[in-house]
Amino acid sequence: MNNDLHYLTAVNPQRNSIGRFQYLSWGEFTGTVDVTVASGQAWEIVFYQGQIVWSLDRAQPNRLWQRLLGTHVGYQHLGIDLLAQAAEHNPWLGFEQRITTCWHYQGAIALMKLAEIQPSALTAMLTTAARETLFDLLQYSQGQKLTFRSQAEIFAERPPMLVDTEVVIAQAELMWQEWHTQKLGNISPSKTPVIRHPVQLYRQTTPIIYQNLVQVITGKRTLREIAAEIDEDLLLLTRSLTRYIQTGIIELIDLPDLKLSQIGAVLPIGKAARHDRPIGGTPSILPKLAQSKLVICIDDNPEVCESMRAIVTDAGYRFIAIQDATQALPRLLENKPDLIFLDLIMPKVNGYEICGQIRRVSTFSQIPIVILTGKDGLLDRVRSKVVGASEFTSKPITKHAIVTSLTKYLTVSPKES
Repeated sequence: MNNDLHYLTAVNPQRNSIGRFQYLSWGEFTGTVDVTVASGQAWEIVFYQGQIVWSLDRAQPNRLWQRLLGTHVGYQHLGIDLLAQAAEHNPWLGFEQRITTCWHYQGAIALMKLAEIQPSALTAMLTTAARETLFDLLQYSQGQKLTFRSQAEIFAERPPMLVDTEVVIAQAELMWQEWHTQKLGNISPSKTPVIRHPVQLYRQTTPIIYQNLVQVITGKRTLREIAAEIDEDLLLLTRSLTRYIQTGIIELIDLPDLKLSQIGAVLPIGKAARHDRPIGGTPSILPKLAQSKLVICIDDNPEVCESMRAIVTDAGYRFIAIQDATQALPRLLENKPDLIFLDLIMPKVNGYEICGQIRRVSTFSQIPIVILTGKDGLLDRVRSKVVGASEFTSKPITKHAIVTSLTKYLTVSPKES
């Protein structure tokens, strides 16, 4: 079958862009597809026998993967740095030399092999990235001409993770239809909202709504990143901001991509570097983190989780945050932590109930559980002990208190403590 994208034509530009990917899927195409528009946006989609291996927005690949890691794995602090380290020290050898390599994908595969990322989580991440890419192409095809360039490639072996092209096409089309129905067609979710007229915003909202908007609209996160951080549906979030965007109170801008920190390999910033594996750099932290003990924090407050992540990872331990208490037990069973920090007051289910549930699982009978709470009464301490808590730490958390707990419970075995 002819896999040359110039072979396909269609009257409707939106159906044309989707039709091209359907054509590649049916033709079991293997290789890279680059898509560009006149305004400068560019995307890369790699196929293996008609299925998507990876896809990304070339302008913001780090932002994409950092968000995916935060949403599906719980990495909020060192996500892309770990990917860079993993890609450098454990590269996947399934590429022929001439294929463009995505170090983010290679790093994710390496972390999966190290059991840092579950296969189901990686599948969800790759599916989300592909769906968002196709959604963006549908949106940009409204007013701009999309230029497609395909290049057949050779893989030395079958990629360990693939995305069903037909499934993500259907998902992207449904998402776009909903977006268009809500009259959001001219608002790109990869844009960043910035409050340009705070006084007008204050006058048009209540004090509570104003404070909430100011906290989340900092000019440092895209709409997709904000939705992921506050666990809100992207369409609902964007629709709630539409009136302020239309009146100019909130402006949508382009944000530069995230840069890697200096803790690991140094990745050159620039167009050419986006497709290269990390080179040079300081000694790897990946082996240390991959083999270190795992700490899980169950707390619905994202700020607490982020503070905990910084403290725990700086101390050399792996970290996962669980903000949905109803998912705590399944996530614990999946990851088997060495230490648990547990918030006492959460919606839907409180810390006492969760602690009791954890202790009823034989696997966790000896795992240290440190209760976190702003309530510091005798009754709370007694009740925490009754349900099996190991320790009680007051909020707001301090680095000294958390490090003390880490040292106490992770330098010796649970039986010895």
